[in-house]
Amino acid sequence: MSIRVLLSSKHKVVSEGIAAVLRTHPDINLVGMADSDETTQSLCHEAVPDVLLIGMHANDKQDLSLMQKIAQNPPSPPMVAFSGDSDRHSIIEILDAGAKGYVSTTSSIDELLSAIRSVAAGRIYLCQTAASEMMASVRKIRSGEGMGKGHLGDREEQVLRLIADGFSSKEIARNLQIAPSTVEVHRRNIMRKVGLHKVADLTRYAIRNQMVSV
Repeated sequence: MSIRVLLSSKHKVVSEGIAAVLRTHPDINLVGMADSDETTQSLCHEAVPDVLLIGMHANDKQDLSLMQKIAQNPPSPPMVAFSGDSDRHSIIEILDAGAKGYVSTTSSIDELLSAIRSVAAGRIYLCQTAASEMMASVRKIRSGEGMGKGHLGDREEQVLRLIADGFSSKEIARNLQIAPSTVEVHRRNIMRKVGLHKVADLTRYAIRNQMVSV
C-alpha cells in the first residue's frame, strides 16, 4: 500500500523538484501540493494524507504556527519538516511544533524519502546532519562547555542584560530597535539554553556570569 503524501512549500521550484522525485517511487502517492497555509490546512482535511511534508523558511515563526495548528486539529497527519535551519534550537522548535521527522535542506533526497517512510511507519526520524548536531550539543552540555555566557549569541546576551536590568519586552524592543516578537523569541531561546525560566533566576545567571554589574 502506497504512502499518501501531501507536499507543502512556498518555494515552488523546490516543491516541483521534490514532487518530481516522489512521483518516481511506487510506494509513494503524492496526493496534493500546497503553497500557502490555508491550502495546506484545507488539503489536510480533504486529501487525508498519511504524511505531510512541509518546507520551513529560515526563522519563520509562521511555519511553526502552521505546524502547531495542524497538530492540534485532527485529523492531523504526522509531519516531516525540511529546513535550512539545522542548529539544535531550531530542530527542537520544529519537533516541539509537532514534526515527527526533520531533514536538512543539505541532506540527500534519499534521506527525505527515508524520513517519509519512517514517519509513515510511526517512527521518529532525524537526518544525519540533525542527529550529529544534537549529539554534539549533548556532549557540550555534559562536558560543561555549553553552560557559560559564551553559549549565548551576542543579541541574546544583550537581551539578557536588559532583562536582568528590569526592562520589559517592549522596552527591550525599543532599546534594541527590534520587534517585541523578536525579543520574545530571544527570551525563549535564552531560557532554553541556560535551563532557567524565571526572571529572578535569569538575573542571578547574568550576575554570576558577570554580564551585569551589581
